[in-house]
Amino acid sequence: MSHRSRVAGAILALCALAVAGCARRDRVGDLPFYPGASYVGSTSAVGEQFGFPPASWEQVELRIQAPFDKVRDFYAKTEVRGQTATFESELPKSTGRVYTRFMADQSRRRFYAVTVEERAALGHVSVLLRYGVAR
Repeated sequence: MSHRSRVAGAILALCALAVAGCARRDRVGDLPFYPGASYVGSTSAVGEQFGFPPASWEQVELRIQAPFDKVRDFYAKTEVRGQTATFESELPKSTGRVYTRFMADQSRRRFYAVTVEERAALGHVSVLLRYGVAR
Protein backbone atom coordinates (compact mmCIF):
# COMPACT_ATOMS: atom_id res chain seq x y z
CA MET A 1 0.00 0.00 0.00
CA SER A 2 1.39 3.42 -0.94
CA HIS A 3 1.96 6.28 1.46
CA ARG A 4 -0.80 8.27 -0.25
CA SER A 5 -3.30 5.40 0.23
CA ARG A 6 -2.43 5.10 3.91
CA VAL A 7 -2.85 8.85 4.46
CA ALA A 8 -6.22 8.83 2.67
CA GLY A 9 -7.32 5.84 4.75
CA ALA A 10 -6.26 7.55 7.98
CA ILE A 11 -8.14 10.71 7.00
CA LEU A 12 -11.29 8.70 6.22
CA ALA A 13 -11.03 6.89 9.57
CA LEU A 14 -10.67 10.20 11.45
CA CYS A 15 -13.66 11.65 9.60
CA ALA A 16 -15.76 8.60 10.52
CA LEU A 17 -14.78 9.00 14.18
CA ALA A 18 -15.62 12.71 14.10
CA VAL A 19 -19.06 12.05 12.60
CA ALA A 20 -19.74 9.29 15.17
CA GLY A 21 -18.74 11.69 17.97
CA CYS A 22 -21.25 14.28 16.71
CA ALA A 23 -24.18 11.89 16.89
CA ARG A 24 -27.09 13.15 18.94
CA ARG A 25 -27.05 11.92 22.51
CA ASP A 26 -30.05 10.39 24.22
CA ARG A 27 -29.79 12.12 27.61
CA VAL A 28 -28.92 15.36 29.39
CA GLY A 29 -26.77 14.61 32.41
CA ASP A 30 -28.64 11.70 34.02
CA LEU A 31 -32.01 12.63 32.45
CA PRO A 32 -32.92 10.28 29.59
CA PHE A 33 -34.81 11.34 26.50
CA TYR A 34 -38.38 10.00 26.36
CA PRO A 35 -38.42 6.97 23.99
CA GLY A 36 -39.32 8.09 20.47
CA ALA A 37 -38.89 11.81 21.23
CA SER A 38 -37.90 14.18 18.44
CA TYR A 39 -34.93 16.41 19.18
CA VAL A 40 -35.81 20.09 18.65
CA GLY A 41 -32.66 21.89 19.82
CA SER A 42 -30.27 22.67 22.63
CA THR A 43 -28.61 25.60 24.33
CA SER A 44 -26.26 26.31 27.21
CA ALA A 45 -25.90 29.13 29.70
CA VAL A 46 -24.04 30.11 32.85
CA GLY A 47 -25.74 31.66 35.87
CA GLU A 48 -28.41 31.24 38.52
CA GLN A 49 -31.60 29.50 37.43
CA PHE A 50 -34.64 28.09 39.24
CA GLY A 51 -33.32 29.22 42.64
CA PHE A 52 -30.16 27.11 42.31
CA PRO A 53 -26.70 28.69 42.85
CA PRO A 54 -24.56 29.77 39.85
CA ALA A 55 -23.99 26.85 37.51
CA SER A 56 -23.15 25.89 33.93
CA TRP A 57 -26.47 24.84 32.37
CA GLU A 58 -27.27 22.61 29.41
CA GLN A 59 -30.82 22.51 28.01
CA VAL A 60 -32.43 20.26 25.42
CA GLU A 61 -35.92 20.60 23.98
CA LEU A 62 -37.84 17.53 22.83
CA ARG A 63 -41.16 17.10 21.03
CA ILE A 64 -43.19 13.99 21.76
CA GLN A 65 -46.30 12.48 20.14
CA ALA A 66 -47.55 10.74 23.29
CA PRO A 67 -50.20 11.47 25.93
CA PHE A 68 -49.17 14.09 28.49
CA ASP A 69 -49.86 11.70 31.39
CA LYS A 70 -47.45 9.07 30.03
CA VAL A 71 -44.65 11.59 29.51
CA ARG A 72 -45.24 13.20 32.93
CA ASP A 73 -45.21 9.79 34.66
CA PHE A 74 -41.98 8.84 32.86
CA TYR A 75 -40.18 11.92 34.20
CA ALA A 76 -41.86 11.73 37.63
CA LYS A 77 -40.33 8.25 38.08
CA THR A 78 -36.91 9.14 36.66
CA GLU A 79 -34.21 9.09 39.35
CA VAL A 80 -30.83 10.77 39.02
CA ARG A 81 -27.57 9.69 40.59
CA GLY A 82 -27.22 11.01 44.16
CA GLN A 83 -30.62 12.74 44.09
CA THR A 84 -31.61 13.95 47.55
CA ALA A 85 -33.96 16.90 46.95
CA THR A 86 -37.01 17.01 44.70
CA PHE A 87 -39.80 19.50 44.15
CA GLU A 88 -42.72 18.84 41.78
CA SER A 89 -45.66 20.91 40.60
CA GLU A 90 -48.39 20.63 37.99
CA LEU A 91 -50.45 23.57 36.82
CA PRO A 92 -53.27 23.93 34.31
CA LYS A 93 -52.83 26.43 31.48
CA SER A 94 -55.25 27.66 28.87
CA THR A 95 -53.33 25.60 26.28
CA GLY A 96 -52.87 22.45 28.38
CA ARG A 97 -51.04 21.36 31.54
CA VAL A 98 -47.48 21.99 32.71
CA TYR A 99 -45.56 19.60 34.97
CA THR A 100 -42.26 20.78 36.47
CA ARG A 101 -39.78 18.80 38.54
CA PHE A 102 -36.59 20.12 40.16
CA MET A 103 -33.89 17.82 41.56
CA ALA A 104 -30.53 18.32 43.27
CA ASP A 105 -27.84 15.94 44.48
CA GLN A 106 -26.68 15.69 48.09
CA SER A 107 -23.67 17.97 47.58
CA ARG A 108 -25.85 20.51 45.71
CA ARG A 109 -23.36 20.52 42.86
CA ARG A 110 -25.64 19.00 40.18
CA PHE A 111 -29.11 20.30 39.42
CA TYR A 112 -31.89 19.09 37.16
CA ALA A 113 -35.10 20.72 35.95
CA VAL A 114 -37.71 18.97 33.81
CA THR A 115 -40.67 20.79 32.27
CA VAL A 116 -43.36 18.77 30.47
CA GLU A 117 -45.89 20.96 28.67
CA GLU A 118 -49.04 19.74 27.00
CA ARG A 119 -49.65 21.54 23.72
CA ALA A 120 -53.12 20.23 22.99
CA ALA A 121 -53.83 22.59 20.08
CA LEU A 122 -50.64 21.43 18.33
CA GLY A 123 -51.16 17.76 19.23
CA HIS A 124 -47.86 17.14 20.97
CA VAL A 125 -46.03 17.37 24.28
CA SER A 126 -42.98 19.60 24.65
CA VAL A 127 -40.23 18.66 27.13
CA LEU A 128 -37.36 20.84 28.36
CA LEU A 129 -34.55 18.95 30.12
CA ARG A 130 -32.06 21.12 32.00
CA TYR A 131 -28.85 20.03 33.72
CA GLY A 132 -26.64 22.36 35.78
CA VAL A 133 -23.24 21.85 37.40
CA ALA A 134 -22.30 24.31 40.16
CA ARG A 135 -19.35 26.56 39.42
